[in-house]
Amino acid sequence: MKNNTAPRKTLTAVLAVAMAAGLTGCGSSLAANTNNYFTNVSSILHTLQTNGKQQAASSSTVSNDGSQLATPTDFTVDESGNYSFTGVENAKYYLLYFCAPDATGDNDSFIYTSEPIDATESNTYSGKCSDEFDYAFGSYLAKVYAFPDLTDKEHSMSKAATAEYSCSGNQSAPELNYYWNTFDGTMGIQVANLDVYEFEAYPDKVDITFTNTENSADVVTLTMENVTPDNNQLDTDALTAGATYDVTAVSTSNSEYVLNPTSDTTTVATGLLLGDSSLITDAYSYSDGFANNIFNWPRVCESFDLENGGVAGVVVAAPEVGGGTCDFVATPVSSGDGNYTYDLIAGLYTRSGKLELKADGTFTAELEGWGPVNSSEYSGSWIDNGNGTATLSYDPSTLVIK
Repeated sequence: MKNNTAPRKTLTAVLAVAMAAGLTGCGSSLAANTNNYFTNVSSILHTLQTNGKQQAASSSTVSNDGSQLATPTDFTVDESGNYSFTGVENAKYYLLYFCAPDATGDNDSFIYTSEPIDATESNTYSGKCSDEFDYAFGSYLAKVYAFPDLTDKEHSMSKAATAEYSCSGNQSAPELNYYWNTFDGTMGIQVANLDVYEFEAYPDKVDITFTNTENSADVVTLTMENVTPDNNQLDTDALTAGATYDVTAVSTSNSEYVLNPTSDTTTVATGLLLGDSSLITDAYSYSDGFANNIFNWPRVCESFDLENGGVAGVVVAAPEVGGGTCDFVATPVSSGDGNYTYDLIAGLYTRSGKLELKADGTFTAELEGWGPVNSSEYSGSWIDNGNGTATLSYDPSTLVIK
């Protein structure tokens, strides 16, 4: 079983990404568990890493005029994922690869690769594969190659020493993000721990159960099937607005490499009130439809300071505008008769804006964009929390991008 605490070093030198069904030499059992494979456009021979740099194919392939290095010997990978091998003369470093079980040729694609393992005086090498790179449950053909120094014109890359290896383990319980849209009465649910499943096995299904705490007959079970990075969300309107639910989730896998076909049960939420205010977890992902997803409005702000203003919502900023988070900041302008007006600004690419909370419990907001961000308008509802703060719920159906 792999060590989930190991640093991830997954094919920084890879030139293309493809689904397993489209790759030559990729085993179906592995495809069922990783769902997508990393493959280099050329081959192992054409995509080599040396201290973070790609090595040109002409400097290391067996077609070089230099004498080919001897193949490393005594290469083994045991059932715990520990590798060992004996090095060869004139090698500067070694690379360890995991390939599909039938990828036996030196020109076949690889799935995972290590960083260079530098040659040592002892010329014997050992370690844990999981310390070199993270990998999913499955069966692999492990390969190790010897390479000369980049300046060495007398020698070329060796052929591969190979060893078979299979990895299995327990699947993790699912973690979920959610968004309750009070305006249309829908709940959006996303699997949050895809980064964990990438190095285990993606679930064949995740069952999410909502149990009404005041009505035992109101139980809603939703099933998300064939979870992948491209299929990790479902939406439902089957829940009762105004009800309070306890929410649990469990994942199921049919993979031969998963030792627990049914995961532990996750408590997603307890006492979740689907009331007049929207609800959202911090990491729930969405798009408002701006070009290249460069800008989004908030969905909820739970504790907006009515008198002093401040943050009226937070969104995750796109990399194009610096990444991190983007605060929507409101500065008080006027108030009276239950109405509040603020100047509004959000991030680097908005010039000015306005937020108006109205006495009838609705609000309007507008921002003047510049550069790559369009000007836009939004509206929603607000509820006085009774402690000087308000909960703002933004209604995504009202967005106008100008």
